[in-house]
Amino acid sequence: MKMNKTKKYFNKKILFVFVLSLILSSGAYWYLSNKKTDIQYKTAEVIRTDLRSVIEATGTLDAVETVDVGTQISGTVKKVYIDYNSVVKKGDLIAEIDSQTQQADVLQAQANLMSARADLMNYQAVLANAQKNLNRTTQLFQKDLVSKSDVDADERALLTARAQVAGASAKIQQYNASLTKSKITLGYTKIYSPVDGVVIAKNVDTGQTVAASYQTPSIAGIARDLNQMQVEVNVDEADIGGVKNGQKAQFTVDSHPTEIFKGLVTQVRLSPTTSNNVVTYTVIVKVQNRNGMLMPGMTANVSLIVQDAKGVLVVPNSAFRFKPIDITTKVNESMGSGARPGARRSNIVKASTPTVYLIEKKEPVKVEVKKGITDGQKTEILSGLKEGDQVITGIIVTAEGK
Repeated sequence: MKMNKTKKYFNKKILFVFVLSLILSSGAYWYLSNKKTDIQYKTAEVIRTDLRSVIEATGTLDAVETVDVGTQISGTVKKVYIDYNSVVKKGDLIAEIDSQTQQADVLQAQANLMSARADLMNYQAVLANAQKNLNRTTQLFQKDLVSKSDVDADERALLTARAQVAGASAKIQQYNASLTKSKITLGYTKIYSPVDGVVIAKNVDTGQTVAASYQTPSIAGIARDLNQMQVEVNVDEADIGGVKNGQKAQFTVDSHPTEIFKGLVTQVRLSPTTSNNVVTYTVIVKVQNRNGMLMPGMTANVSLIVQDAKGVLVVPNSAFRFKPIDITTKVNESMGSGARPGARRSNIVKASTPTVYLIEKKEPVKVEVKKGITDGQKTEILSGLKEGDQVITGIIVTAEGK
């Protein structure tokens, strides 16, 4: 009996909640349905102005030409004559490597050469004597005073002497080459600047050991001319088609954020760079650095100027985003009903021709236009509109009770 009373109590409670919800929903519907909606269009005037289409990218400043000066021999650095930012001329001594071993090699090669020359003189004397002996033996043989075997022996002695002279001459050439090589190697102990420029990298210090067994050790990096610099710009593959040699560019650097530097595109490299599945291409922008404000390694925020248009008709890009379906959506939102799930997607139509909307008799009227360049905020209009036209860029919907 107690259980039946409890069951009836819960049934009454559920019925009460249902009736209350129905009353509230009906009241809300009546209130919202009696609200008056006021639609106002946001418009923008078609104006005539200058427009610039650019590609935004980032890059790194570097010297146009940087020479990496190295050493061709191993050894201990005896003296370094340059430091960072040192201005050097072609032929200036910038470092020395201890040359005791190389000097000893030169002395050894000189001694070997002198010994070979002495041997040559000795063999030449032997050759001359062998020639005399053969001449005398030949004369005696003609007088039947010596046998043919004596003549043959002197001929063999002459051939041997000639071979010894030839061998000594070859030795002299060998030791001459060895001496030349030793002198060249000795010359490698003094490292000179190959160009005029500024030292931007100093890679060794006095007392340091360098080894040239597998690759040339770097002594210093010299920028040939910092008055001329370049920006290596990384351009996305989607934008690279708009970049051409000869285009103008401008950029800023973080150290001088208010200064705008101007340059020129001189190279669009064909080799791509892929990082995290993003493909970019390197574009070289040459720039003058006469005031010395730019330094190698700086990050540049670059605008590559694709095209300039002077005195053209333009509209805001928001005019192309407005569609009449936006009105229904806004009204539904203001009425509190919201849009049906999927309704917005079902009304999206891919237009083959760009369109904007004008207001005629308080109603939006579609106008097909031909677009030109864009700067990301405004777009050039080539046809379809005239200066002074008011294009719809959006709507404002307000709701008031009756």
